[in-house]
Amino acid sequence: MTKNAALDRINITLRYAVFPALLKYISLGIFVLLLVAGFSATSSDEAFLMQLRNTNAGNLIVWSYWWPVIIVLAIFFGRIWCMVCPVEVITSMASRLGLKRKRPAWLLPGWAITVFYLFILIAGIQGLAIHRNPTYMAIYLLFIAGISVIVGLLWEKNTFCRYVCPVGYLLGIYSRLALIGWRVKNTQLCISCKDKSCIRKKYRYNLNEKSCGVDLIPGKITDNHDCILCAGCLKTCNRYKTETISGRPNPGFRYLGFSRDLFQLKPLRVPEMVFVLILSGFVFSEIWTEWAVSANLLRNLSREVAGWLQVSEPLFPNFIYALLIFLIFPWVWITIPFLVCRAGGSAIRLKDYLLNYGISLIPVIAAAHLVKAILKTTSRLPYFTHLPDDPSGMITAGKILTKEISLPAQPEWAVLTISVLSLMILLAGVWLAIRIIGKLNHNLQGSRNAGGCYLIPVLYGGGFLGLILAWRFSLFI
Repeated sequence: MTKNAALDRINITLRYAVFPALLKYISLGIFVLLLVAGFSATSSDEAFLMQLRNTNAGNLIVWSYWWPVIIVLAIFFGRIWCMVCPVEVITSMASRLGLKRKRPAWLLPGWAITVFYLFILIAGIQGLAIHRNPTYMAIYLLFIAGISVIVGLLWEKNTFCRYVCPVGYLLGIYSRLALIGWRVKNTQLCISCKDKSCIRKKYRYNLNEKSCGVDLIPGKITDNHDCILCAGCLKTCNRYKTETISGRPNPGFRYLGFSRDLFQLKPLRVPEMVFVLILSGFVFSEIWTEWAVSANLLRNLSREVAGWLQVSEPLFPNFIYALLIFLIFPWVWITIPFLVCRAGGSAIRLKDYLLNYGISLIPVIAAAHLVKAILKTTSRLPYFTHLPDDPSGMITAGKILTKEISLPAQPEWAVLTISVLSLMILLAGVWLAIRIIGKLNHNLQGSRNAGGCYLIPVLYGGGFLGLILAWRFSLFI
């Protein structure tokens, strides 16, 4: 079966009302179970929480499997998670009952998502450590669901999904690499269509056969960034016809080829570029903290800065750490190649450099995130042995601390295999970034003498590669 034939079968399946709605309701049920599991365990002891984060069923699944899996899916299949996301169900139901107001202008550019994401990283990850405390994890999930309800009750359509949700924004960035995307088979068919059922207000709040909730016109979709893959336009195109026209339903999944959207060289928007920089810091911190040597280095630096500023607040070093890793380091890292370009005679402006060459960061960051996903999911497998007997993880965590339970270490062959695979993925990301920069240097006006831009994948890729090599090599010592 060819790729397009397989996708055609999926498109036919999506015409039925039960899909993807059934998948969303199943994921909503799982969402509730994860909340219950998260609220079943808590502690204020830091050493205990370090074990509980992996022994509690909810926390283990959310941070070690759910999050890594949606990252992997986004890189290869675009925003496919949005098709089954339980929060989309929640916000859609809220918008159906809500005020249906027009979206405020301040939501539209993307700054709200970027600020929201930074808030989650600083307050949630670094401040409250929601990734280590199951109860905080459950509160965080409820918080996201609550925000989606509020947004749905206030504003029209799927405002939360496109203009507020940082997960969807992140997946939209990674989906530039995806093999498939939502497109129309025949653009002319969309242009000549009289009823325009896919965008009509009449069907906007239907549960299944609904018009687009994120302000898209199917015939004008040229990338994967914003479409949440609800399949509503396919259903309306199939069901609501004022006349019989061959070729409908027109929208559906199409095979694009890996990273086709990325090679469109579509510049980033300013808030999107800031989001990408923050994301690069987050992914770097994810790998940085895996190796005890590097983790302690930055933590100690944060404490030194707090001491120098004479601030005794216990959480202040975490705040300093967050500023360094999410804002300051990424900005310094991306500025170095620009300064090299200018020193070499390039006339490119900083804004043009960031918005255009910033897209070369995407394959490197995505590769590093994929590596982190592989490392995390494989390293957490031994914890599943004890989940059936102790879903809350409280007893298991205590026994690990008292040495009553000893988790098996990964065999050396597995460590070596995963390490080699990780290096290959990172090198592939760097290679893609170099190709992107080469095309940008060829196509962009003002990119003369911009060879220094090749430092972007060298610095970022080199940083990730260096950490991975040092950390994985230390496992054999």
